[in-house]
Amino acid sequence: MKRLYLYGPPASGKSTMARRLAESAGISYVDLDEEIVRRQGRSIPEIFATDGEKAFRDIESGTLRDVTAPIVALGGGTLLRAANRKWAERHGFVVVLEVDDETIARRIEAQKGTRPLGNKLAERRPHYASFDHHADADTAILIPRHLKGSVTPPVSKSHLHRLLIALFLSGVKVKDLPVNGDEGADIDATLRCLKAIEDGGSVLDCGESGSTLRFFAPLAAALGVKAEFVRRGRLAERPMIEYPTISPGLHELAGDVSSQFATGLLFALPLLAGDSEIRFTSPLQSRGYVDMTLDVISRFGISVEETPSGFLVPGNQKYSAPAEPVVPERDWSGGAFWHAANALGARITVEGLSMMSRQPDKAVCALIDSICNNGEVDVSGCPDNYPALAVVNHVLGAHAVFTGTERLRLKESDRISAMESVFASPDDVDPRNDHRIAMAAAILAMASGSPAVIHSASCVKKSYPGFWSELARLGREEM
Repeated sequence: MKRLYLYGPPASGKSTMARRLAESAGISYVDLDEEIVRRQGRSIPEIFATDGEKAFRDIESGTLRDVTAPIVALGGGTLLRAANRKWAERHGFVVVLEVDDETIARRIEAQKGTRPLGNKLAERRPHYASFDHHADADTAILIPRHLKGSVTPPVSKSHLHRLLIALFLSGVKVKDLPVNGDEGADIDATLRCLKAIEDGGSVLDCGESGSTLRFFAPLAAALGVKAEFVRRGRLAERPMIEYPTISPGLHELAGDVSSQFATGLLFALPLLAGDSEIRFTSPLQSRGYVDMTLDVISRFGISVEETPSGFLVPGNQKYSAPAEPVVPERDWSGGAFWHAANALGARITVEGLSMMSRQPDKAVCALIDSICNNGEVDVSGCPDNYPALAVVNHVLGAHAVFTGTERLRLKESDRISAMESVFASPDDVDPRNDHRIAMAAAILAMASGSPAVIHSASCVKKSYPGFWSELARLGREEM
């Protein structure tokens, strides 16, 4: 494995980051300045005062070449010498930590007397900027390792979206809905919209949640809300059907764009004064998500009849909460990344997932088997599994043929293009603000021979807020 060199301005947190990464990966680290002090028996200010900066840099250069720890926190000027930089970049992976000027200045002032050169950030800024790999506060720095342990994926946002809406329509107040506040950004969006409707508002902030927007567009109309939808990020570019008003009768949908449109109508049409029909003009993909919707609303007393071309939905129905609480399921789409890791040699027990679930992403294990057999992998029913499956295919050098990928270009990112970029540059990833691309890149990094940086790491909050802490918690097995 390549050595990780953490570099950047003095007081940028290199030592703290090195210690944290080493503890997570179960490996050792060296702070170069501390190693110099240990070897010389003198503090760095004493070396500067007695021997001068050039002598210190000579000592530093020699120590750099001697240390063999897998993680090394460098001094703020270690790589100013071209020979040192060449050494580090030949023998390891250099990541420059980026911290704002004010924080650097404050830390150096607080450590006055321990840094003989003071604050050199301004004059060294072009030097730090010249390196290829940088990490800010929203960057995950990953050390490859074989993973072992147990994880419990978060609650399925697909199931919870549906459950929360059904509970609300049955009369449950938003404050009484079964949420903990850590279910992810998409669930937060649904809760905001429910609260706005409860309070008589018409501005529904859907954030970046396609499910929220597509469920609420017909539902708000059925509830008599002339809604103004706020769409953030790439959501404004994704396919949408507008519902200024909605009436009983025939509603035709293309089945190969998004099953979320069908779910929105299945929630809304039972509330109308007359009967309705949903008719698909093309084959329905991701049928499992519609089955999940049908399962939820049937438990809340809503009757729907399936037809050869769609569904008949009687009007004048009322949602009523079942006697036994409906418990939200754990998320198979989040668990897919751990199953992918297992296919690449990890030993992770994935807990809490129901084999009786209606979630289409439950197919991930069977699809991994297809990859291992170089077969066809049809992701039309579970497109969210694609990033994890693509990693398995890539690392194993398999030649599986992916089909049903058309809608992947319409997700939070163009996921086909995004994964091609990940494979082209696996050690420095821009996930395009797509949670599933970031998590897939993390599993790829664990199976690689080099450290990696994944930018915009907080994007995982959309579906799996605890992903990075779960990854860090998993034990290390010797590679």
